[in-house]
Amino acid sequence: MNWKKFTAKLPAPLSRRPVLLIALAATALVGLWLTFGPSGTSESPTAYYEVKRGDFTVSVVEGGTLAAVNEVSVRSDVEGTARVIYIAKEGSYVKQGDLVVELDSLQARDQVNQQRINTEKATNALVTALLTLDIQRSQTNSDTSAALLKLELARLDLEKFDKAQAAVSLLEATNKLVQVAAQLAVIQDTYTNTVKLAAKGYETKMKEDSDRLSVLQNQNALVIASNEIFMLVNFDLRKQRATFLASVEEAQKELDRVLQQSENRIAQYESDLITQSNTLVLNQKKLERDQKNLDACKIYAPQDGLVVYSVSENRFSSESLIEEGATVRNRQELIKLPNTSRMKVTVKIHESNINLIRAGQSALVVLDSLPDTPFRAVVDKVGLLPDSQSRWGNPNLKVYNTEVVITDPLPDVKPGISAKAEIIVTNIADALSVPIQAVTTLQGRQVVYLANGGQPEPHPVEVGLFSTKFIQVLSGLDSGSRVLLSPPLDTGSRDLEGSVLADSEKARKMATNTPAFSAAAKTAASVQLARDDNSPAAGDGPAENGGAGRGNRQRGQPGQSGPEGAAAGGRGGGGIPSFDREATMKQFDKNNDGKIDETEGAAMREAMSQRFGQGGPSGGGGAPNGGARGSMPNREEMLKRFDKNADGEIDESEREAMRAEFGRNRPRGTNAPPRATPAPQS
Repeated sequence: MNWKKFTAKLPAPLSRRPVLLIALAATALVGLWLTFGPSGTSESPTAYYEVKRGDFTVSVVEGGTLAAVNEVSVRSDVEGTARVIYIAKEGSYVKQGDLVVELDSLQARDQVNQQRINTEKATNALVTALLTLDIQRSQTNSDTSAALLKLELARLDLEKFDKAQAAVSLLEATNKLVQVAAQLAVIQDTYTNTVKLAAKGYETKMKEDSDRLSVLQNQNALVIASNEIFMLVNFDLRKQRATFLASVEEAQKELDRVLQQSENRIAQYESDLITQSNTLVLNQKKLERDQKNLDACKIYAPQDGLVVYSVSENRFSSESLIEEGATVRNRQELIKLPNTSRMKVTVKIHESNINLIRAGQSALVVLDSLPDTPFRAVVDKVGLLPDSQSRWGNPNLKVYNTEVVITDPLPDVKPGISAKAEIIVTNIADALSVPIQAVTTLQGRQVVYLANGGQPEPHPVEVGLFSTKFIQVLSGLDSGSRVLLSPPLDTGSRDLEGSVLADSEKARKMATNTPAFSAAAKTAASVQLARDDNSPAAGDGPAENGGAGRGNRQRGQPGQSGPEGAAAGGRGGGGIPSFDREATMKQFDKNNDGKIDETEGAAMREAMSQRFGQGGPSGGGGAPNGGARGSMPNREEMLKRFDKNADGEIDESEREAMRAEFGRNRPRGTNAPPRATPAPQS
């Protein structure tokens, strides 16, 4: 710069004092150098930490809420919902038996009155059923006795007939026959005498006729008496016995009917009695429950304690705040009565530290209201399962509720205040430790950066237990070493993605996951890829760049590269000639299964080798036996990657996607084979 021109543009006072101007410029340059210039090798005393030995305490620090160990929850025992009409003031102390909550009892009182009426009705119905059952039993006894008497009389009539009446009737008929026969003999004698006397003239003709008529009448009577005996023996006695027997059977059936009907009636009335008895029991229980429900409207303190209103831990809870006029449900927690003689802190331990926590471990508790006074405590209970309430806001958060009981006497503090608990896991004597932020991961190993005055270099270390601030160093460092508190960020060597394995380990471990491609599978894939004669070749490239020009569609013509390929229109290096799938399958698919197996693939490769040279149909470099086309996935991998409709075949749209994929993987303007595409993970 022309100094004269520069000074000419300055104001007059400055232009007339060049020495002063030069001094000012020099001072500005020195200030800029001191501000923005290199700091050299000097290190800030806070940029590193000097490693030293000492007692190392491993602990877990979490915040929580102070609560009472012995705490009684007061809940609503009223069925359904009820409205709070009185509640003790929060923060007040109550004695055992004091009224703490009163709920609206109007509906409960109406239910008790109505249930008392129902109970009285059930009692009357039970008495009526009992009396009706007694009457029915008496009626049943009378009906049964009458049926038994009727049966007994019928049996007696039958027995009378069998033992006496039949014989008497037969005897009477026989006697009558004997009597008629005797009378006939007398009358015949009289008639004989009358005939003799009439023949001598001593008797009249009328007398003779009268005696003869008497003989005829007695002969008829004898015949009738004989017939009566015959009918009595053969018909009448049998008929009478059948009648008496039928009467006995009918009386027996009547008795059975009476007994059955009586049993049915008795069972019906007994069932009705049981029903009325059960109804009365149910009404009595309902009355007891309603009375208990009415009594539950007034809640008394079960123990002495401090009144604390209950607050739901679920942020999505629809329960209303506890206050006068609030509507509460059955079994809802209303207030808590903590016994403040023993207090605890409930903390939530993250799943990364829960394995370190055990019941009985020592702890220190610091109240937020008394930050300078630690209180000794002990771990009393560790949750077995993660806290479900904490997962509402973050489903991936896993924390375990842990109760820490304070053993030291506490001042007059109220439950609910915030506190912090430090659980002592272990104490390690004479241990090396560094700040936890000084240790980082480099290529899968824990390292620290040593501050030796020059360029920081990573130094591998073996670490042990850690706390919230420091981490134990088992090996790799000595006492007096200085490590950087903030390791340098090297994006080229550090894994910013949080990978589990280093690159070398990933390459070594993941290499075995790539499936091996068989020659037959490569051939089948190439045939499948080139089955469309109108599709562009995978090796097409601009001819002016020395690559492969687009070849013609004559089957089997080897590709050419360079300007000759462009001028001739031939397929360039790495190009794929068009194949007729049907002709190819017809020629090489010997078993007609629609697939090219290993044997058929070998024959196919041999035929193509003889036709196109050692390079196969994909030869490059303009020679018939050009270089190989590179590895291609087998048919299964091709189907898994491109068969979107899962029909087992590659249709037109899927072939287009496949050609686009392989065309994108091949570098443009070169004869290099396509870049390997990672196989999709199943």
